[in-house]
Amino acid sequence: MQKIYKVAVINTKGGVGKSTISMQLIAPYLYQKSQNPVSFFEFDDENEDSISFEKSKLVWLERIGVAGQDLREELRDILLLENNIVMDIGANKTAVYIMDALVDSGMIYALDAVVIPLMDGELDATSALNIYQRMKNANPDIKTIFALNRWNETRELESQFDIFLGDKYGFFDTKGLINYVDEKDRNYLVLADSDAIKYSRAFGLTLWEFAKEPMDIDKELKDAIAKGASKDEIKRLSFKKSLKTDCEKYSERVLKPAFAKLDEVLEVS
Repeated sequence: MQKIYKVAVINTKGGVGKSTISMQLIAPYLYQKSQNPVSFFEFDDENEDSISFEKSKLVWLERIGVAGQDLREELRDILLLENNIVMDIGANKTAVYIMDALVDSGMIYALDAVVIPLMDGELDATSALNIYQRMKNANPDIKTIFALNRWNETRELESQFDIFLGDKYGFFDTKGLINYVDEKDRNYLVLADSDAIKYSRAFGLTLWEFAKEPMDIDKELKDAIAKGASKDEIKRLSFKKSLKTDCEKYSERVLKPAFAKLDEVLEVS
């Protein structure tokens, strides 16, 4: 019987890319393990980011309201599903409510892993560290991994994320916040910034799907040119062809190593 995984993506800080990490990384990672749609739960009263992926075949999407609800029973029902699960948890009070409900109900023990996204700001790193400590205090055995989001590939990773990773060269004696994480838990993966993420989403798909899905764009483009289609249609198909190439390269260069890191943390054989 194939193992299923239940993963929460959480940081109390807003704007760190929780939905990007959830949908563009964790959902395809879990989907390719079983080739079955992943149960994707978006906990948020303010944003509806999952709507952007309405054409995706990777997930069954469900949005869960948070305000004024006792979430403990909701979490029991969700985490007892016999399916791969991603929980995309909103920021601020939403994250606090969900963490409280996970701990109070004991359903934190049903989670396999917590993925903690952050970008390169100080508040991002501090919030990420606080989430890590809260989760590990509640369940010392839970797997944790930090997701360094929107890395600019023209820069050194350690330079962009020096607040979290520390001063690589020792010039400024900056101790990265990762040093406050237990050594065995100093796991992180990287999601590079790319317009391919934004534009694949504009088509209603994840970048991974756009890279993997069979598309005879060349034929469509050649036929459009031969039949004298409008300039706008030809430009759209040409753009789609370029985007697919970008997604394929990104998937190989960025997603593949990130998947390997998730395998390592989750001890997937």
